[in-house]
Amino acid sequence: MRTFILYSRGWTKPFSEKDLPGAGRMDIACRCVSAALFISYTIRRDTRFFISLNGGSQPIALCFDGRIRKISPDERSIGLWISKTLEKAQNGFGKEWKRTDNGILYAQKSFREILEELEKEGCEFYLLDEEGKKIEETTIKENPAFVLGDNLGIPKGEEKFAERVAEKISLGKTSYLASSCISVVHWICDGKGI
Repeated sequence: MRTFILYSRGWTKPFSEKDLPGAGRMDIACRCVSAALFISYTIRRDTRFFISLNGGSQPIALCFDGRIRKISPDERSIGLWISKTLEKAQNGFGKEWKRTDNGILYAQKSFREILEELEKEGCEFYLLDEEGKKIEETTIKENPAFVLGDNLGIPKGEEKFAERVAEKISLGKTSYLASSCISVVHWICDGKGI
């Protein structure tokens, strides 16, 4: 299973899909969902994408995987479904994952709790950072989990926590869009058969 984890400052309450940037740059999260899961004519069944939403009083975690349905790859469609999931979450949610009718998982989990859960599953972590080891010189192991941040990056404290388990890898000195990073990582992993 290939996994991506995005640290986002996106809102943890419902928002309008007509103003995704105004909802804590939820547009970034939506583009990342599309890049992580959608390929021509289908979705990746071997991939899951976690969003750690931190734009509220309590963090919320969302997970999109190969079991999603009724979702189109465009930002507004993804944003609408995220907002509907957050609306459902407002009525009560806990630490256990719950799945919506269209397949999105949600729970009240922090960025650190997501990483700890994935660590227990045996994921091999890679933190995307311009100063890391070149990805082409890195041996990407089975069950990789790639960690990245939104337009403001990952806060220092959370980044230090991730570094505890993750190898820092780089796509180069250029700072790419998070969604572009996901596409490049997919291309590399697909080419290596990982």
